[in-house]
Amino acid sequence: MAPLSGTLSGFRRYEQIECLSGETMRTLAVLSRKGGTGKTTVALHMAVQAEMSGRRTLVADLDPQRSTSEWSRERSHFAQTPLVTEARVGTLFTQRLAAARDGYDLMVIDTRPSTDLECAEAVRWADLCLIVVRPCYFDLKAITRTVELVGNMNKRGMFLINQAPSRRNGEEPRIISDTFEALLDMGLPVAPVGLRYRAAYQNSVREGRVAQEIDPTSLASLEVTALWDHVSGAIWPDSVQRTAGDGPLAMVS
Repeated sequence: MAPLSGTLSGFRRYEQIECLSGETMRTLAVLSRKGGTGKTTVALHMAVQAEMSGRRTLVADLDPQRSTSEWSRERSHFAQTPLVTEARVGTLFTQRLAAARDGYDLMVIDTRPSTDLECAEAVRWADLCLIVVRPCYFDLKAITRTVELVGNMNKRGMFLINQAPSRRNGEEPRIISDTFEALLDMGLPVAPVGLRYRAAYQNSVREGRVAQEIDPTSLASLEVTALWDHVSGAIWPDSVQRTAGDGPLAMVS
């Protein structure tokens, strides 16, 4: 373990870089306690949307499966941004330091599920923790420890309802409103825009892209853009005023 004096010195150097760059680099940690929630897909769509909105973005791949890194290799045939770098516990501080020095506006951390140590490392450096949850009982049970971790570390968190089912006969399935209410009871705000289960997400990442690049007019693109508007508002509250709250939840058809 590095000496405490060295750690404090690192913090001071990081603060200097932030001041010299003109704006503080921010960090978004995308978290989930369970596999299959679409966490990596969400992280990639947020990172690309950040780039498209003018924020120079780096993705730190903290998941040993390296799905984000695989996506980046596919993407390298036609695009070089956002930059993806492999990360592990103990390297995030130095990677954030280097990213700030290089002029990045945002680091997105893609974590792996069910690992307290890596989750804690990501939360420690995050300005906002985006907790991805599907509208189902097991996902709600699994995120309790993540919520406690975010609270114990005095970090800002936001739930995202992902892979939501489509409307039936023009009405939202009750599971969505039930999930929304259950999340509110956990004490963190819920992103007022949820993401539905759409083939466009998986089809696009398979090609090293994201849905809004394949078809900017698609429903997937509309909801990702709206979600980023709220996420960026939470990360940079002085520049965008719309942030997560306690409802109502808006779902794109």
